[in-house]
Amino acid sequence: MSQQIKSNKSEKDPISIYLNLCWQVEQTSTKGYIDLFPCELMVKLMHLLSLYSIRLGLFLTLLISTILIIGNPLKLYASQSGVGFYSSNSPPVGMKSLESLIGKWWDFWVDHPVSYHETWPVCLKGDGGTVGKNQSVVFLGDPASAVEKNVNARNQKCTISANQLLYLTVYSGVCNDGEYPGKSAADLLKCGQDSNKVMKLMQVKVDGKDVSSNIIRQSTSQSFIFTIPPINPYELKEPIVGKHNAMAESYYLFFKPMPVGDHIIELEVIRVPLEANQPVEHDVAKWDIKVIP
Repeated sequence: MSQQIKSNKSEKDPISIYLNLCWQVEQTSTKGYIDLFPCELMVKLMHLLSLYSIRLGLFLTLLISTILIIGNPLKLYASQSGVGFYSSNSPPVGMKSLESLIGKWWDFWVDHPVSYHETWPVCLKGDGGTVGKNQSVVFLGDPASAVEKNVNARNQKCTISANQLLYLTVYSGVCNDGEYPGKSAADLLKCGQDSNKVMKLMQVKVDGKDVSSNIIRQSTSQSFIFTIPPINPYELKEPIVGKHNAMAESYYLFFKPMPVGDHIIELEVIRVPLEANQPVEHDVAKWDIKVIP
């Protein structure tokens, strides 16, 4: 069957038909010899035209495909190349230091019920006030509470505006003189820093790209007032509830205004506690951030 198909195909091939005609003409020639030179030139010309037709067809196919893709675009995440970060040496214009945000973030986080320590709403964010040239800061939840059963911590869906600055605490330790009466600022700082020791992994990705090199590690240079409300994630009671002097060390990312579109932030932290017989801490969180104009 395949040979028959091949035979029929060759008989209908234009170049083969032309060769047959040339042969028949030469057979009836009165020259006494067969001169196929003109036919060979014509065959070569037809062969070139055939190759040109194939290339033209490929070009048209690619052109049509491109038009279809442009006319029917897929939903894509915004390019990560447009996502930038502030550093301790390069804060927002009009802001001298990022240090004050550490205490503000702790005041934001401690003002939540104990349930938030294991269960988040669909979007856990807070008002971080304004910095620089009246730019609004948005705080995200504490990844240290993004334990395995905290399902929403792995599926956060938040919306911010393009002129807001996102502040993500990767990991932070704080100690106050309500919990440790009589301790100096230096002692409280060492206590907070001890909470951050023995890190095995601290990684953040934005739109699939590792941005961990932009994580800022910063300690407070002076104590700040830490206000612990009666209802808090740690179930702290009197006399710890209230205003206390505190010191902290924090690892965080401070985003520059993000491009309009959808962005994915993924975080993973693995820490071995200093205390004996404590399980390894493994925090995983994910945010789907929609940035609107």
